[in-house]
Parts: sequence; C-alpha cells; structure tokens
Amino acid sequence: MAAQIDPKKCTMCGGIVQPICVEICPDKAVRVQNGRAVITEFLCEDCNECGIACPDKAIKVTVDVVTF
Repeated sequence: MAAQIDPKKCTMCGGIVQPICVEICPDKAVRVQNGRAVITEFLCEDCNECGIACPDKAIKVTVDVVTF
C-alpha cells in the first residue's frame, strides 16, 4: 500500500510553494494537485522518506507485510 496523506493534518509545510514531501520523494510519487499534496500510488515504493520529512506528521505508510 502506498503512503497516505491525511489532508486534515497537512498544512503544505506552512504554505510554501513546494512542500518538503514533494522535494524529498525519490520516486517523484508526491505532487501538488488542486492546492494539496497527493501521492500517485503506482509510483510510491513505500520508502517513507516523505513521512519522515513531514513536519506535520500527516503522512503514514501502513505496511502489513514487508516484502523487500
């Protein structure tokens, strides 16, 4: 399962143009669409780089079984 962004917690890093999660994602799976950060599931490799970097703690990766 891909990372999930909680829109209630996400502040877009305080309103900056490019949120940290977009910049940090090595797979380019996070982008801004309609004024909020979204994740493209098929690009996300569950590395959790975005979740670690998120100052709002709005991103979670829920992995039941680690396959790598």
